[in-house]
Amino acid sequence: MKERIEKLINSLEKNNIDAIFLAKAPNVYYFSGASPLAGGYLIVMDSGATLYVPELEYEMAKEESSVNVEKFKKIDELYEKLKGVDSLGIEGSLSYSFVSELKEKAGIKDFKKIDDTIKELRIVKTHEELEIIEKACEIADKAVMAAIEEITEGKREREVAAKVEYLMKMNGAEKPAFDTIIASGYRSALPHGVASDKRIEKGDLVVIDLGALYNHYNSDITRTIVVGSPNEKQREIYEIVLEAQKKAVEAAKPGMTAKELDSIARDVIKEYGYGDYFIHSLGHGVGLEIHEWPRISQYDETVLKEGMVITIEPGIYIPKFGGVRIEDTVVITKSGAKRLTKTERELI
Repeated sequence: MKERIEKLINSLEKNNIDAIFLAKAPNVYYFSGASPLAGGYLIVMDSGATLYVPELEYEMAKEESSVNVEKFKKIDELYEKLKGVDSLGIEGSLSYSFVSELKEKAGIKDFKKIDDTIKELRIVKTHEELEIIEKACEIADKAVMAAIEEITEGKREREVAAKVEYLMKMNGAEKPAFDTIIASGYRSALPHGVASDKRIEKGDLVVIDLGALYNHYNSDITRTIVVGSPNEKQREIYEIVLEAQKKAVEAAKPGMTAKELDSIARDVIKEYGYGDYFIHSLGHGVGLEIHEWPRISQYDETVLKEGMVITIEPGIYIPKFGGVRIEDTVVITKSGAKRLTKTERELI
């Protein structure tokens, strides 16, 4: 954590700012090691960093934090701490009303978004971070296998989701990384088809998309199965998505751009005539947030580097028929990419 704070301090001059103000929970945790449930604010200046938390969070924050911790009762106390600061670095997610308060009550004259600075620091994972993410992926793999066993004709999607979320917690997860997707039949064509009361039917395609939050870090995996034997169309689109996913995983390496990686999978699906049914980006970064940098899309020119953790998740979604998505969390290595989620992909 000390090294991370030093990098933030060094960025002050580069960004031509006097201080940095962080309020977003993942950023506060990344730079301080503390995760106050009621919220906290990290202020970084040349002299160092201080985490300000409500009084009820103070004792816990002191135990967790690698930086100085102070408590406050009223938000006005924070404004006092910032008086004398002319230029302040802030996250783009900070609300307009909060920025207005900082300007009026703390006397801040100039604000500068520092999202790019934070992105540069967080986008490549350390060895310690990768170990935690690998554990989160192990939990997700177990949950996917449990979901496959639970999916039977007549069972409600929510019943399956409840079982796998329970299992993730029993295996060490803090909670699911996001609302578990169990999307069957026509609902499998909904990329974000969170588990519903729909009963699973024989012949349904079922998309299983889940992740585990473990020690603050996330995992993400998707598998698709058929209840019973797949028909010709189901098998066709499954094999296309599988080919696209495998080719993208095999091609991923340092030095290529996110856009180039997206194109590898997208081109496969286009060649088979289903380009219009691949309706989202190929993937996204994973770490303290389930969706973070980079975005593996046609609009992201980020150059992949060793240590980046991303998802590779092509899909084909045909309204009223169904959909297929196959996703793995992978880490970019020196020579290519390594799958961190390892559940069998040839499920149909």
